[in-house]
Amino acid sequence: MEKKIVIAVSIIVLLAGAIFLMMWRSHIMGPGGRLTAGGLMAVSAQGTPLPVPNAQATAGGPPQNTARQESGGLIVFLTLNPYPPSVSKASDFEISLTDANRQAVSDATISLDLTMPGMYMPPNLLTLEPKGAGKYHATGRFTMRGLWRMEAVITINGNKQSVFFDVWL
Repeated sequence: MEKKIVIAVSIIVLLAGAIFLMMWRSHIMGPGGRLTAGGLMAVSAQGTPLPVPNAQATAGGPPQNTARQESGGLIVFLTLNPYPPSVSKASDFEISLTDANRQAVSDATISLDLTMPGMYMPPNLLTLEPKGAGKYHATGRFTMRGLWRMEAVITINGNKQSVFFDVWL
């Protein structure tokens, strides 16, 4: 009889643990969490998706591997290749930077901090190299599957600003 009680309690504990893990995973993924890789989008610092500008939405928007965000008089495009990204392959990160007049900004310093919301991650910081005509490039790796937040820190003439993008692996 005692063994049956131990087995029953063990099963209940395992089921409770599984339910907790499913709820925790759902919380980390957030509403609309994806089960497949992709979904690159511009987000706020808190992870709220930012709307696609009307002109871009009517034109079909950027390609799937590109997200756009405007901040502080700058227009920032982040492009990932390959897309969707993978844990097993290095990813190319390209940022295209223009001012509000659509003129290329080639005098910026840009770093990209890759992290996972809701989970401690060791630093995964990329420094993008200027390639001319407002384009900046780096190669890096996502270290595991899940929701990733990318903070692009843009410094121009000593002034820093950040824009954020999310993608699911």
